[in-house]
Amino acid sequence: MRQTAQWATYFASDWRREFPLQIHTSSIAQDGSPEWHPDFARWLTASTRRQNPRNDEQRLRTTRVMRRLRRVAVREYEVLYRILVLNERLEETTSWLNERAMKNAVPYPRHRPGGPHYTSRDTLAIFIAGIDYCRSFW
Repeated sequence: MRQTAQWATYFASDWRREFPLQIHTSSIAQDGSPEWHPDFARWLTASTRRQNPRNDEQRLRTTRVMRRLRRVAVREYEVLYRILVLNERLEETTSWLNERAMKNAVPYPRHRPGGPHYTSRDTLAIFIAGIDYCRSFW
């Protein structure tokens, strides 16, 4: 678990820089258009700034492995995204998984007829599997 936590922290620090969480502020710019949020403005100009090539290479490797994870294991990708980028707690992600399963009319697992689709232990297992995959291919 210690190794999983270390890699999760490492991936989160690189991966969060790939996602601006807000595009506009509630203000209006001088030209009358919605004003860009500072995070989004930094994200727009990030490709033109190359301060530390080594950090850029590490961030690029992290981005590539996350894209690969999204192609081969969507559920793991979604769990990692919600926890590492959006800073959701495990319980919040478990609730989201259960709500999504109910919305999509996914049948209950045989060993849990009547619910829930996911427990916190299931979400933790998905999280560990996602981190392990990323660590292996990073």
